[in-house]
Amino acid sequence: MTFPLSKLTFRQCVVLVMMGVCNLTPALANTDTLPTDQTQETHLSSCYVEGFEDRMTCGYITQPLYANQTDGDTIDIHFVVIPAIKPSHPTEAVIGFAGGPGQGAIEYAGHFARTLRYVRETRDILLVDQRGTGRSNLLQCQPQLNIDSFSFDERTVDIIEYTKEEAKHCADTLQTDFSAYSTVHAAKDFEAVRQALGYEGFHLFGVSYGTRIAQEYTRQYPDSVITSMLDGVVPMQQSLANIGFAIDDALQFILDECTLSESCLRAHGNLEEKLAKLLVRLQAEPATVKMRHPRSNEVIDFVISESKLLSAIRLGMYRHSTRALIPLVISRAAENDFSTLMGFMSNTDIADSLALGMHNAIVCAEDWPILDDKVRSEMKDSYFGREMVKAFDLMCPYWNATPVDSDFYLPLNNEIPTLLLSGGLDPATPPGWGDLAMIELKNATHWVAPTATHGVVAQTCASKLIRQFVDQASTDNIDTSCLDRDTRQQFFLNVNGVVPAQPAMEE
Repeated sequence: MTFPLSKLTFRQCVVLVMMGVCNLTPALANTDTLPTDQTQETHLSSCYVEGFEDRMTCGYITQPLYANQTDGDTIDIHFVVIPAIKPSHPTEAVIGFAGGPGQGAIEYAGHFARTLRYVRETRDILLVDQRGTGRSNLLQCQPQLNIDSFSFDERTVDIIEYTKEEAKHCADTLQTDFSAYSTVHAAKDFEAVRQALGYEGFHLFGVSYGTRIAQEYTRQYPDSVITSMLDGVVPMQQSLANIGFAIDDALQFILDECTLSESCLRAHGNLEEKLAKLLVRLQAEPATVKMRHPRSNEVIDFVISESKLLSAIRLGMYRHSTRALIPLVISRAAENDFSTLMGFMSNTDIADSLALGMHNAIVCAEDWPILDDKVRSEMKDSYFGREMVKAFDLMCPYWNATPVDSDFYLPLNNEIPTLLLSGGLDPATPPGWGDLAMIELKNATHWVAPTATHGVVAQTCASKLIRQFVDQASTDNIDTSCLDRDTRQQFFLNVNGVVPAQPAMEE
């Protein structure tokens, strides 16, 4: 026996889903708020998700590949509902937008549940796998060559031709119109899920690229947004390639911070000078050393190039636990000891968590088209900026994704209660990006946690503060002094940690 949603609230139906006796049919639910041509069923089931112990409700709806399309290719958009502890606001939900671009939200259910644990006390958390990620028609492809990041020697291949071949291979394998996976198209899926589940409004919570989809959703469906929380803000006005300057600034801050620390300076010396000399050496000739692979334990040739070293350092700056190791990594590598770097690389690889096809669809339709001559000239001063532009230029012609309209790059202009959060040490989305994003917002507040890295809510007291913001739809009378607490970890002085090396005992 099944019950139409018109006879039950969504939360009542969620309970009955656990018993297998409820089916949500949007055509029967809140018909005044649904498009007249939306007749697809919403499929629900009880489920568990890796990284989260509580039982949740999983489901999906079927969406057309293109907006306003009545027939042709479709995509199943999957979601999970993490139920509120005490459902005081059953008509509202907090929707979490994942980053990347290319991360699926459902895979990070445990992370969202921890980050939003105080908000979850009274409101459901909704996670939707954006089209092209996770369970929503994953756009992922494996490289033609089985390359191990530790032993791969870039000198053995023509990197430009290799990048082109891999891009063509991936595009040919996926065989889809990548234009249909833009942020603009994805926003319509999130609204369709809201309507299907009967929520009257959302509190938006986006992290990193997730702030872009949150802003685009707000632009298209302002009446569906109660509040918006943008953590690690990506402004609509600029390309993700601008991240190169943020990375450079964050690394320079670490080098300066070590110089100003008596213990770090004593342990590692002039870190900036060491890094500069090391990079010159690796540019001329990558280093090769025999080491045991951190996963297989087999002896391999560990090849260390400029790009490998800098990429590892870049990813290491996202978390305090790995950021604290960076001076040690640089110092040891400068002395031809690359064992610390190998361990560091094995702890900072995030490539597997991104749907490469979806990631490329986004950047090629939204970020590559606005790289004009002025931006390209500026990027020449940044290693990561140069490399990102080069990658876009090689890859995007094979993706053939239609550029988004110019209106996409306009900053938001509305009166929706909006909270922007930035980390002072963020190596990706620095505070200046938050300032740029809110330039025309009329009801926005920008909180900066001086020593936070990327993702303020997950690593500071902001997880409590956003509960107050959601409850009152305002930042009035919220004490943010706790954001000033220093969350940094002390730099490692040697392999034993933050304790200075002890002099050898005399006989």
